[in-house]
Amino acid sequence: MSQRLLLPLLVLVAALAAWSAGAAALPPVLLPGPMDVLGAISADPGRLIGAALRTGSCALAGLGIGALIGAGLGVGFLWSRSLELAVYPYALLLQTLPVVAVAPLLVVWLGYGAPVAVAASALVCFFPLLTAAHVGLLGVDPEQVELFALYKASRWQELRWLRLPAAAPAAFAGLRTAAGLSVIGAIVGEFVGSNGDPPSIGYLVLRSARSADTALTFAAVGAAAALAGALYAAVRAAEALALRSYHPSQRGPSR
Repeated sequence: MSQRLLLPLLVLVAALAAWSAGAAALPPVLLPGPMDVLGAISADPGRLIGAALRTGSCALAGLGIGALIGAGLGVGFLWSRSLELAVYPYALLLQTLPVVAVAPLLVVWLGYGAPVAVAASALVCFFPLLTAAHVGLLGVDPEQVELFALYKASRWQELRWLRLPAAAPAAFAGLRTAAGLSVIGAIVGEFVGSNGDPPSIGYLVLRSARSADTALTFAAVGAAAALAGALYAAVRAAEALALRSYHPSQRGPSR
């Protein structure tokens, strides 16, 4: 077995052992053991899977909206310095706002349900995607830009054939970061905007914590982590497929 698999496996075994030892010394309401969490999962796996699908769809929608807005503004900043100077400070200000404080306002504006989770997810994804797009589009060899100008390429031709391929590695890096953030944003939106019909991960976390069902809380948090990991893996696979033919970072073994 290679170190790539062996070392994470050893860390997992050590973490499970430490978790089990801690759970044995504390009441289950404070720290349930691994078997308690598995029991909570097996008691109603359909509810947990449905909640994960609900939260995952909101996170994916938020990630897509954030990517569209971030990429669009990135192109706008590339073509208009005035637009960048006018809008970027407010984009930065938006990033500094804690989403947990904004989420109640989203409920007022959008009502209860999925739109709040989608909007909160898009809110936390937007700035990393904007930054990745902006940096990637600007990170082009000036000599190549001059060559396109020499051949009288239009702005759209330069964007399509030069800047977008050059920006792809930075854009995928931003997507990898935003994939995990999208799940966090969706769950925060569900904390305040979900009524449990249908159930979501955020709703299950709040309900189980309030009823002292700590094992279910751990199970829901584990589902959220698995969901974020799945989104990250999907972005990583798309990156490897898209960049394999021309970018050096994808020519060796997957990191």
